[in-house]
Amino acid sequence: MKTPGVFISATGAYLPERVPAEWAVAQGFVGEFEARRYGIKSVTMAGDLPAPEMALRASRQALLRAGQDPAALSLVLYVSTWFQGPLGWCPQYYVQRHTGSGQATAAEIRQACMGMFCACELAAAHLMAAPEHAASLITSADNYSTQMIDRWRSSPHAPLGDGACALLFTRKPGFARLESINSVTLPQYEDRHRGSVPLFPPEVTLGAKLDLAKAKEQWQSTTGMDPREPVTTVTRTMLEVVDKTLREASLDMSEITRIAFVNWSEERVRERAAVPLGLPMSRLTWEYGRTIGHVGACDQVLSLDHLLVSGELKEGDNLLLLGTGTGANISCMAVRILHRPRWADVEHGS
Repeated sequence: MKTPGVFISATGAYLPERVPAEWAVAQGFVGEFEARRYGIKSVTMAGDLPAPEMALRASRQALLRAGQDPAALSLVLYVSTWFQGPLGWCPQYYVQRHTGSGQATAAEIRQACMGMFCACELAAAHLMAAPEHAASLITSADNYSTQMIDRWRSSPHAPLGDGACALLFTRKPGFARLESINSVTLPQYEDRHRGSVPLFPPEVTLGAKLDLAKAKEQWQSTTGMDPREPVTTVTRTMLEVVDKTLREASLDMSEITRIAFVNWSEERVRERAAVPLGLPMSRLTWEYGRTIGHVGACDQVLSLDHLLVSGELKEGDNLLLLGTGTGANISCMAVRILHRPRWADVEHGS
């Protein structure tokens, strides 16, 4: 989808303390072999800081950086992958209330770690749909410090980090322009993350612990499918989505400065992104991602924020935000840096 007239005015990020992987090995939370194989240096751990509070902090930072009046927002989208607070409660309204975002349309999106892409696609369409839609706030946050998930083992090749991100989309020109965004779903693989678990009663009501490796083992045992088949299909589809996004943005891969991908293990990022794209790992954002872990739906936006604040992106650079996840879902966004935002230069200098 081409996105004419949709700009990014600011990013926001909140990351708690980084905890070294060596500590997790010493505590017996992850094996030494796994830690070396994954290559993850550390993950962020928030303790008892609620995910919605982290989302609020990231959102406030984005609004402050952009000088955006929160009352002028027409849309607030909150992306989550894990439980956010009391049962029956909606976290998007917490962010809306405490940022002073008036009576904007607000919704929560749950699409596992690909939720930010879905939210960005919806927010872009929202801004293009009506001239009175001036600005959209998108935020995401998760805290995996709960008993029903093991951040080191529940998701193989993806030790989980806590944190939050935010993006502010606007009709008025910002520091970057969203050139194109596309997503494809391969629903024939929805049961890869379901396994043989019945749909009712919901597993959460039984106190079960998340175990994606077990679900995939059950799926393979039930279907008898070669485990390489979905990887091949997802990879082929990812390349098609990337090609479409580049064509819509009138770009060539040689013009892409960096690619923000999922913060998986080095092995997984290399096999699922660098090799298929024909790029060195240095063109991806894994060196940063390995210091924070897989932060739910935030990985790519946190990488964008890091590249800006660290001074690694400049005027005229082009960035791809790319990911694959549960569904299976594949998404890609092309972003062009129009100028260095002043707030990034201030924070880089400090």
